[in-house]
Amino acid sequence: MIYLALFFLSIVALLLRFNFYRLPKKGISVLLYHRIDDSPTNTSLDKFSISPSTFEKQVKYLKKKGYTAILPSEIERLKKDGAWKKNRYVLITFDDGYKDNVKAAEILNKYSMKGLFFISTAYIGKTMNGVKMLNEDDIERLIFLGMAIGSHSHHHTQLPNLSAEEINKEILQSLKILSRFFNVEDFAYPFGSYSQEVVNILKQNKVKRAYIIGQKIYQIGKFSEYEIPRAIVRKSTNHTDFYLLITRGRARI
Repeated sequence: MIYLALFFLSIVALLLRFNFYRLPKKGISVLLYHRIDDSPTNTSLDKFSISPSTFEKQVKYLKKKGYTAILPSEIERLKKDGAWKKNRYVLITFDDGYKDNVKAAEILNKYSMKGLFFISTAYIGKTMNGVKMLNEDDIERLIFLGMAIGSHSHHHTQLPNLSAEEINKEILQSLKILSRFFNVEDFAYPFGSYSQEVVNILKQNKVKRAYIIGQKIYQIGKFSEYEIPRAIVRKSTNHTDFYLLITRGRARI
């Protein structure tokens, strides 16, 4: 009897720890990646860096499960026809603008999938925390491969800590630089940090959508276009975690 009780408790603990008790949700699974290169940097970035082979396995799994990778420009259409409630969609995003993201774009293109790459423009062609960043040729390569480009501010700083004038400069400068390559309509808040003032300035600069770290499935109409939630994919994300991310938005408690 004790063994049965322990078995039951272990099952309950497993369900709670891995979020299985939550029912799968209809909506768009928005994933957040950083580096697609797991070579160590000895910084906190290592927790969010995965290898190209791991990334490719995840992309193949999405294809196998019937997910269609969309670009943000398709969200309005999905909203009008209600397709997001019936079919499986994923929006694959990348933050910061690391040079290795070109490899991610090539993998996505290989499987006829798409991604949205948020770039901190002050670091184009430079390094950040010792890691090489995208240069102008790399950005053009992303677009050639069918990817979309978004802004991640100019200096990748906590925007709510700045004055309204400084926030506007960070956003406007980034948009101006990226407009040479792409008609940018999307913005990812650095560190996921934002305020109503930041949102208002984004609207003034004609940014249509902005992304937070929300660990939820994006349900159109339930969330503001300026608070689109994303689930982070980490180095520690295993197959079970990934399944829960794309079906629940969160893997563990």
